[in-house]
Amino acid sequence: MKLTRLQYKALKIYWRYHTAGLTISQLFRTCWRQWLLLAVIGILVYLFLVPAFPAIGWLYVGLCIGAFLRDIGYYRVSLRIWPVSQQIIDWKRVSELIQSHEKDMA
Repeated sequence: MKLTRLQYKALKIYWRYHTAGLTISQLFRTCWRQWLLLAVIGILVYLFLVPAFPAIGWLYVGLCIGAFLRDIGYYRVSLRIWPVSQQIIDWKRVSELIQSHEKDMA
């Protein structure tokens, strides 16, 4: 099976969770770039859009906060279902797919 870049990246993340354990800090480390971008956008909107157009500015600030809260909710669910996921995923197959992809890329 030939993996796409996104599939390979997802399998590497799952493999890291399998070997190192799934913790909230692992989840945060996976998405810190997206959160940083979201925070920068939220701050810029607050600084520039809120003073000029308060209703629209606060709407966008609220959307940024909502995105953070949504992600935290997803993380909480992921932590709860991880023990089941870990039992049903064929880790030998995941390892084979990762190694096969890395060998093809070399």
